[in-house]
Amino acid sequence: MDEYEAHRFEREIDMTETATPNRARPRFKSARLKLSVIPPKQVLQRHSLHDQLVAKLREMILNSELRPGSALPEKLLCESFGVSRTPLREAFKVLASEGLIELRPHRTPQITLIDPDEITAVFEVMVALERLVGLRAASLATPKEIAAVDAMHAKLVALHRDGSRAAYFSMNQQIHAEFARLAGNPVLQTTWAALTAKILRARSLANFDAKRWDESINEHEHFMALLRAGEAEDFADALSEHMRRTGSAVCTMLTAAREAR
Repeated sequence: MDEYEAHRFEREIDMTETATPNRARPRFKSARLKLSVIPPKQVLQRHSLHDQLVAKLREMILNSELRPGSALPEKLLCESFGVSRTPLREAFKVLASEGLIELRPHRTPQITLIDPDEITAVFEVMVALERLVGLRAASLATPKEIAAVDAMHAKLVALHRDGSRAAYFSMNQQIHAEFARLAGNPVLQTTWAALTAKILRARSLANFDAKRWDESINEHEHFMALLRAGEAEDFADALSEHMRRTGSAVCTMLTAAREAR
């Protein structure tokens, strides 16, 4: 390499080393700016939309606006609610976990069908399971935990008074789920949740009978009084009887509907 070529080579190296940082810095700063300007409210809005969709579809199912066995076409629902497929599919997953809809591979989701024989069998098991839940929950719950359930119960009473069936049903489920949690046995809680999912859709039918709905809130008042008093055995018995009476009402309605077909 002669002296001229060596000098030119050194200049090219200097230019490369100098230019590389200059090109890299704007790209790096730009990327950081883009990340920093994403408004947090976008995420909150997305979660809010998801929650609204779940609540609305659940209400339509429990109020029988969407009948058992009916299809849930994504395109039609997206147009009706003004949403994209992503939040709708997320809502479907939540409702499927609650046993309200069935997700089928490569097929349109549908509202879960109700099998009267299966519902009857599940309620028989739930009657016994509910007593175990009640006995353990009343024995293990702290005064603070009981006060928290009592606050939920007060909301339930208000929802019954206002005639808010869907909201009442949701709060009712939360109260019973809290009893299962307070029982302090993971296997019991998992078993309870799995069986509850099977009867969730059918159980909502009991609220359409005004007489049974009034009876149900009175039963809640009764077993909550026993829980506050620390009467574990009586509370467990009352909780189990509440499940038996609910099951009897639901199964009677399902049997009548089947015979009418």
